Amino acid sequence: MIAIIGAGISGLTLAYRLQQQGTPYILLESSALPGGYMQSLYSEDRVLEKGPNSILADELVLRFIDELGLTDQLVIANDISKKRYVYKNGKYRTMPSGPLSLLFSSFFSFTQRIVLFKEYFNTQPYRKESTLYELISERFGKEVADYALDPFVSGVYAGNPKELLAELCFPVLGKNITAYGSILKGFIKNPPKRRVSLTFSHGLGMLIQALSDRVKEKRYSCEVESMQPHGDAWNLRLKTTQGIEELCCDQIVLALPAYEAAKIVRSFSEEWSTRFAAIEYPMVRNMHLVFKKDQLGFEAEGFGALHPSVEPLFTAGVIWSSATFNDRTPEDEVLLTCMVTEKRTPALKTMSDEQAQTAIQEEIKRLYQITGEPVYTRTELWKKGIPQYTDKMTTILKHSEALEKMNVYICSNWPHGISITDCIHRAHELAAKWKA
Repeated sequence: MIAIIGAGISGLTLAYRLQQQGTPYILLESSALPGGYMQSLYSEDRVLEKGPNSILADELVLRFIDELGLTDQLVIANDISKKRYVYKNGKYRTMPSGPLSLLFSSFFSFTQRIVLFKEYFNTQPYRKESTLYELISERFGKEVADYALDPFVSGVYAGNPKELLAELCFPVLGKNITAYGSILKGFIKNPPKRRVSLTFSHGLGMLIQALSDRVKEKRYSCEVESMQPHGDAWNLRLKTTQGIEELCCDQIVLALPAYEAAKIVRSFSEEWSTRFAAIEYPMVRNMHLVFKKDQLGFEAEGFGALHPSVEPLFTAGVIWSSATFNDRTPEDEVLLTCMVTEKRTPALKTMSDEQAQTAIQEEIKRLYQITGEPVYTRTELWKKGIPQYTDKMTTILKHSEALEKMNVYICSNWPHGISITDCIHRAHELAAKWKA
């Protein structure tokens, strides 16, 4: 039997797929509700996300959604969401959307565009140990690194591109350099497969609920305290509402954050516990602000706006949720989902809830020329947000084969990719391994 520890999107997907193929499993979750950070709130005709805001789905994910009977609940991102803004030199500018537009858009200076053009003919070899910032600034210039890479990485990873490794975050960059000598040339000759940005009528929580409803062998409010090898099997010590129990299993899947996995594995390996605990999860605060449309000094049409670290702002960016997806709010309202990250704004870690919320509201009202107060607010603080793909993650990948030889596997948003699509793919990959 396979014991899956953690009922987030990864654990639920794996449990469902194992169930469908007839592989014995048990899904264990310490909290009373599944989903982890992937939770939705439906209140007063408003759809709010506590964690991720959308899924960038490929064909496998779309088929999976259809298999779960959720296709008729899909909400596809509006075309206007392809338009994105970046705060540069005191005002919002439209961000170029592709390799060619980077060369011809006035977003970058003429000198910078010359550097961009020259990258097409670059012959420098790829260094796997490069950080994202090193790679992009060396090949495209500092302006691109500061105003294109930095805000994008902050929005996706809530991290610092000067710390994140290019090979782990965006391996396609290295592949393009190896195959074509140039990142630009690679994207032009071999453009990425198109994905669909989507959510559901009542938020991403619908996917979690659909999976939870279908998974039969599950135990919530069941904390795994430790794990010990027992011959060729494993013994798990469980803390439940009824007391302490033991469970024997053949394989263990760690489908939970690295810092939680560190606590569980410590009982059998201090070395692995230390490796897991070294993965950094910077603090992230999300704040939903709802205003009447006539309160804004402009019409919010686009995906949203990003704030580069070189600009003196408190927030990392804002998703214009009600413009990106239909039916997120009543027709006369605008929903702005604001994000502040510890990596971009270190002061966040020592601020009270009230201080952080005030700082967010004051900045957004100033930037968006908003009159009056919001008609609705809600904030979510994740003290441990998104796992950082630094050299610490490389260490885990390097030794993961040894872990799997002990019949212990990782299926989470680390170390195989942070996106929901990455998690679903990893779950399918592991399930296939155990298919009879």
